[in-house]
Amino acid sequence: MNGFEQMTFDDFDNGNRMCPVLVDPAPDCYCFDLSSMKIPYAVKYCLQDFRECDIYQRVVKEGRGVSKKEGNS
Repeated sequence: MNGFEQMTFDDFDNGNRMCPVLVDPAPDCYCFDLSSMKIPYAVKYCLQDFRECDIYQRVVKEGRGVSKKEGNS
């Protein structure tokens, strides 16, 4: 059996980059206090579709730590 395929950060930089909020996550971010119930959300929003995340959208709206260059193009 081959096991899990190792992924690198480059795997996430093909149009769907990792969420820039991960640098300094908000306390309510899915990745902040990770539990088994939050893993699907963390994968979806922190590593794939962060622009669709309500938390990311709120952080951008508040202007906290996310520049247009980093994630809101």
